[in-house]
Amino acid sequence: MCESVSYHIPSQVPLCERLLKKVVKKIKSIFPKNKNEIELIKFIGRFQYLSVKDAVYFFNDTYYPKRIRNLIQKNIIRKYNKYLVLAENGYAYMKVLGQNTVPLRYDKKYTDRLKFISHLASIYHKEEYIDFIPSIEIKDKNKFTETSRKYIGILKIFGTNYLTYHVSKEHTTKYINSVVYDLQKETRNKNILVLVDDIRRIELRNFVFGFNSLIISEDKDEDLQKLKYIQQINWPKIVQKLYKDVHISEYNFCDYTNNKDKYITTFYLIDTEKINRINVFLTANKNKQADIICDESIIRRLGQELPLANYKLVDLSDFIDKDIRIYD
Repeated sequence: MCESVSYHIPSQVPLCERLLKKVVKKIKSIFPKNKNEIELIKFIGRFQYLSVKDAVYFFNDTYYPKRIRNLIQKNIIRKYNKYLVLAENGYAYMKVLGQNTVPLRYDKKYTDRLKFISHLASIYHKEEYIDFIPSIEIKDKNKFTETSRKYIGILKIFGTNYLTYHVSKEHTTKYINSVVYDLQKETRNKNILVLVDDIRRIELRNFVFGFNSLIISEDKDEDLQKLKYIQQINWPKIVQKLYKDVHISEYNFCDYTNNKDKYITTFYLIDTEKINRINVFLTANKNKQADIICDESIIRRLGQELPLANYKLVDLSDFIDKDIRIYD
């Protein structure tokens, strides 16, 4: 309409400008200004799904349900069963921000994976030194050997990258074996995290490949929260309370030693590579003993794998340095 106006009717030019300003103002009024709301929308654009329950990780107040309803009313997001997904204006907003999106996936086999990835990423969303990068942003889409890999992403915790896998309750023994095969091919990452619905389903001896660490943890929320502190246990303080005259070990099968009769290994979570290194040491040194420091949550499983070790039970939650500061 504006382009067809001739200079013989100059009064219509300001009218077009007013209409344009009105349209722009209306568009701007739809899009959110609140930082937390923007982060939530960008997260959904990136991960496709967000559980309604997980929305709490994006806000610092108890009024967030009202914020969610407001975004739904503005057609920026919508509810799909128990999840939040992008709506029409949400996709438009992603274009404004320059963030790429993909069409929403509905097939259950794939969405179960997406939903767990979203849940994992949302838990660590506000953690300053923790980040989760989904596999879709890592895998080379032009290589079938890469797109068929089983890992779900990389969990970065205080600068350490953990290539992450998930074994859900729907996954069969066949799938677990495919994860083992997948890990046999891994050459780039030295730290692995396998999340599983029930750790009893995992034969730990099958998950030894020579990595620096291979952590097996259950996928319950309390265990995912526990993962946050994997780099923040004050082990020197614990060791000083339990031992005298020991130092950081130069051996790969223990963490502390006195180079005589004390070979001490610390366990915050189940680490199959650590277990294997201790077993190799004890097999080659029948007259030696290994000391293990851990808490009550994993001693039973460790005891099955290392029955001859001496165990020192410690409440590790008392030794978490939650206020660690990282300096460049």
